[in-house]
Order: sequence, then C-alpha cells, then structure tokens
Amino acid sequence: MSHTSVDTVVAFAFEIRSLVNELNTALAAAFRPLGLTGVQAEAIMALDDVGPVTLKDLSTRLVAESGHPSRLLTRLTNEGLVTRRQSEADGRAVILELTARGRFLARQAREARAPLIQAWAESFGDGLDDLTSLLRDIRDDVRSTEAVSDGH
Repeated sequence: MSHTSVDTVVAFAFEIRSLVNELNTALAAAFRPLGLTGVQAEAIMALDDVGPVTLKDLSTRLVAESGHPSRLLTRLTNEGLVTRRQSEADGRAVILELTARGRFLARQAREARAPLIQAWAESFGDGLDDLTSLLRDIRDDVRSTEAVSDGH
C-alpha cells in the first residue's frame, strides 16, 4: 500500500468517527427535551417499528455494545416505556413491547428527529444511497477481515 493510500484510509476513518460524534450530538439535542438519550430514542423507535419482539431480535436492529441492549431495556422498563413478558412459544424468551407512554414517546422522537432527517435529505439527496452502500461494503469487508484474523 502506498503512503498516500494509508493517509487516505486514516483520514477516511477519522471522518467517519467525527461524523458519528456530530450526528450523535445533533440527535441528543433533538431528543433531550423528551427526556431521552439518543440510544433510548433509537430503541423505542425500533421497538415501535417491529412491535412485540424478543431482545435478541430487537438487538439486531440496534447498534449497541455487547450486553448493552439488556441494560438499556431494563432502564426503559423501569421508566415505564417497555413491558416484558414470557414468550408463549418459547418459555426461555422474553417478549418486549412498548407501553402506551413508550409508543407516544416513539412518535415524539420521530417528530423531533424529522427536521434533521429532512435537512440531510435536502442537502445530500440521492448521494446518500450510494454512500450507504459503500459504507455497508466497507463494514462487511472489515468484518470478514476480522473473522480471518481471528481464525474463523
């Protein structure tokens, strides 16, 4: 790899991390008046999208650290936004569902996020589709490289 290529990859990685920080800051500001963190808002909006679901299934829709979804859902349950019940189909599984207050806050979170989404759509339009595809390809490549280096 040439020196320029290394610099380009490092610069790209820096910009991605910086972008994530800026997006999280903007979303946190939008959700703060609702008393929600960005992660909490993401979780209740995802749960609102999929309806009653297991933690495992919900976790596939969230970007969170290992073990974090369980703690997050415990917090949301304690705050009266989510209920838990045993699955009738699988006694080991727990089904998560939004309460009426949780559904209300999920709608509020979408409304709070809407101006940001609209601004990004207007600024970047169709280019986001191509960029999203490229980022997925890079993520998949990083995962496959990790699997190879881990011996999988």
